[in-house]
Amino acid sequence: MTTSSHTPKPFSMMADALESAADTFEQAAANAPESARRAARVTKRALGMGVFKAFYGISYGLVYSGVFITELFPEQSTVRRALTEGAEAAIDARHKANSKSKPKLSFDAGHAHDEHDEHGGHEESEVDSEAPARSARKVAKKRAEKFDAAVKGTKSKKSA
Repeated sequence: MTTSSHTPKPFSMMADALESAADTFEQAAANAPESARRAARVTKRALGMGVFKAFYGISYGLVYSGVFITELFPEQSTVRRALTEGAEAAIDARHKANSKSKPKLSFDAGHAHDEHDEHGGHEESEVDSEAPARSARKVAKKRAEKFDAAVKGTKSKKSA
Protein backbone atom coordinates (compact mmCIF):
# COMPACT_ATOMS: atom_id res chain seq x y z
CA MET A 1 0.00 0.00 0.00
CA THR A 2 1.07 3.43 -0.79
CA THR A 3 0.46 6.36 1.53
CA SER A 4 -0.29 9.71 0.10
CA SER A 5 2.02 12.58 1.00
CA HIS A 6 -0.95 14.97 1.22
CA THR A 7 -2.61 13.28 4.18
CA PRO A 8 -2.47 15.52 7.25
CA LYS A 9 -0.80 14.08 10.29
CA PRO A 10 -3.22 14.19 13.25
CA PHE A 11 -0.54 14.55 15.93
CA SER A 12 1.11 17.43 14.10
CA MET A 13 -2.22 19.28 13.84
CA MET A 14 -2.93 18.69 17.51
CA ALA A 15 0.52 19.97 18.46
CA ASP A 16 -0.02 23.16 16.42
CA ALA A 17 -3.43 23.75 18.05
CA LEU A 18 -2.00 23.22 21.56
CA GLU A 19 0.89 25.58 20.83
CA SER A 20 -1.50 28.26 19.55
CA ALA A 21 -3.72 27.87 22.64
CA ALA A 22 -0.68 28.10 24.94
CA ASP A 23 0.43 31.33 23.23
CA THR A 24 -3.06 32.82 23.63
CA PHE A 25 -3.14 31.92 27.35
CA GLU A 26 0.32 33.45 27.88
CA GLN A 27 -0.82 36.73 26.31
CA ALA A 28 -3.99 36.75 28.37
CA ALA A 29 -2.04 36.05 31.58
CA ALA A 30 0.40 38.86 30.80
CA ASN A 31 -2.45 41.36 30.19
CA ALA A 32 -4.66 40.21 33.09
CA PRO A 33 -3.29 42.49 35.88
CA GLU A 34 -3.59 45.64 33.77
CA SER A 35 -7.04 44.63 32.53
CA ALA A 36 -8.16 43.98 36.11
CA ARG A 37 -6.86 47.39 37.26
CA ARG A 38 -8.62 49.13 34.37
CA ALA A 39 -11.86 47.29 35.09
CA ALA A 40 -11.63 48.17 38.79
CA ARG A 41 -11.13 51.88 38.00
CA VAL A 42 -14.08 51.97 35.62
CA THR A 43 -16.30 50.08 38.07
CA LYS A 44 -15.30 52.32 40.97
CA ARG A 45 -15.97 55.47 38.92
CA ALA A 46 -19.35 54.19 37.73
CA LEU A 47 -20.38 53.13 41.23
CA GLY A 48 -19.26 56.48 42.68
CA MET A 49 -21.25 58.42 40.11
CA GLY A 50 -24.28 56.22 40.75
CA VAL A 51 -24.13 56.88 44.49
CA PHE A 52 -23.59 60.60 43.89
CA LYS A 53 -26.55 60.87 41.53
CA ALA A 54 -28.82 58.91 43.88
CA PHE A 55 -28.07 61.10 46.89
CA TYR A 56 -28.17 64.26 44.77
CA GLY A 57 -31.66 63.28 43.64
CA ILE A 58 -32.79 62.57 47.19
CA SER A 59 -31.41 65.89 48.44
CA TYR A 60 -32.88 67.85 45.56
CA GLY A 61 -36.27 66.21 46.01
CA LEU A 62 -36.42 66.90 49.73
CA VAL A 63 -35.32 70.52 49.49
CA TYR A 64 -37.45 71.29 46.44
CA SER A 65 -40.50 69.74 48.11
CA GLY A 66 -39.92 71.73 51.28
CA VAL A 67 -39.56 75.00 49.39
CA PHE A 68 -42.58 74.21 47.23
CA ILE A 69 -44.75 73.44 50.26
CA THR A 70 -43.54 76.58 52.03
CA GLU A 71 -44.40 78.75 49.05
CA LEU A 72 -47.92 77.32 48.86
CA PHE A 73 -48.79 79.36 51.95
CA PRO A 74 -49.33 83.12 51.78
CA GLU A 75 -46.37 85.23 52.87
CA GLN A 76 -48.18 86.35 56.02
CA SER A 77 -49.03 82.79 57.04
CA THR A 78 -47.87 81.53 60.41
CA VAL A 79 -47.23 78.11 58.87
CA ARG A 80 -44.96 79.59 56.20
CA ARG A 81 -43.03 81.55 58.80
CA ALA A 82 -42.70 78.46 60.98
CA LEU A 83 -41.38 76.38 58.07
CA THR A 84 -38.87 79.09 57.15
CA GLU A 85 -37.64 79.64 60.70
CA GLY A 86 -37.51 75.90 61.33
CA ALA A 87 -35.30 75.42 58.28
CA GLU A 88 -33.06 78.26 59.43
CA ALA A 89 -32.81 76.78 62.93
CA ALA A 90 -31.90 73.36 61.49
CA ILE A 91 -29.14 74.91 59.36
CA ASP A 92 -27.77 76.81 62.36
CA ALA A 93 -27.88 73.71 64.57
CA ARG A 94 -26.06 71.67 61.94
CA HIS A 95 -23.35 74.35 61.61
CA LYS A 96 -22.88 74.43 65.38
CA ALA A 97 -22.62 70.64 65.48
CA ASN A 98 -20.11 70.65 62.61
CA SER A 99 -17.91 73.24 64.30
CA LYS A 100 -17.67 71.02 67.39
CA SER A 101 -17.22 67.71 65.57
CA LYS A 102 -14.24 65.92 64.06
CA PRO A 103 -12.90 66.93 60.67
CA LYS A 104 -15.34 65.98 57.97
CA LEU A 105 -14.71 64.42 54.62
CA SER A 106 -15.58 66.48 51.61
CA PHE A 107 -16.15 65.12 48.15
CA ASP A 108 -14.58 66.78 45.17
CA ALA A 109 -15.13 65.25 41.73
CA GLY A 110 -15.90 61.87 43.23
CA HIS A 111 -12.82 61.73 45.48
CA ALA A 112 -12.98 61.98 49.26
CA HIS A 113 -10.32 64.01 51.05
CA ASP A 114 -9.84 65.35 54.55
CA GLU A 115 -10.22 69.10 54.90
CA HIS A 116 -7.30 69.38 57.34
CA ASP A 117 -3.83 70.25 56.13
CA GLU A 118 -0.73 68.35 57.23
CA HIS A 119 -0.36 70.60 60.32
CA GLY A 120 -3.81 69.72 61.63
CA GLY A 121 -5.49 73.02 60.74
CA HIS A 122 -8.19 73.77 58.22
CA GLU A 123 -7.10 74.69 54.75
CA GLU A 124 -8.35 77.96 53.34
CA SER A 125 -11.08 77.01 50.94
CA GLU A 126 -11.67 78.94 47.75
CA VAL A 127 -15.37 78.10 48.00
CA ASP A 128 -17.38 79.79 50.75
CA SER A 129 -19.30 76.89 52.26
CA GLU A 130 -21.30 79.27 54.48
CA ALA A 131 -22.72 81.24 51.54
CA PRO A 132 -25.85 79.10 51.01
CA ALA A 133 -26.69 79.18 54.72
CA ARG A 134 -26.19 82.96 54.89
CA SER A 135 -28.37 83.41 51.83
CA ALA A 136 -31.11 81.23 53.34
CA ARG A 137 -30.91 83.15 56.62
CA LYS A 138 -31.21 86.48 54.78
CA VAL A 139 -34.28 85.29 52.90
CA ALA A 140 -35.80 83.91 56.11
CA LYS A 141 -35.07 87.16 57.95
CA LYS A 142 -36.67 89.27 55.20
CA ARG A 143 -39.72 87.04 55.19
CA ALA A 144 -39.97 87.20 58.97
CA GLU A 145 -39.75 91.01 58.85
CA LYS A 146 -42.50 91.13 56.22
CA PHE A 147 -44.60 88.82 58.36
CA ASP A 148 -44.06 90.94 61.48
CA ALA A 149 -44.92 94.11 59.55
CA ALA A 150 -48.05 92.48 58.18
CA VAL A 151 -49.09 91.27 61.64
CA LYS A 152 -48.46 94.71 63.15
CA GLY A 153 -50.42 96.32 60.30
CA THR A 154 -53.33 93.96 60.92
CA LYS A 155 -53.30 94.66 64.67
CA SER A 156 -53.18 98.44 64.19
CA LYS A 157 -56.11 98.28 61.72
CA LYS A 158 -58.16 96.25 64.21
CA SER A 159 -57.46 98.68 67.06
CA ALA A 160 -58.34 101.74 64.95
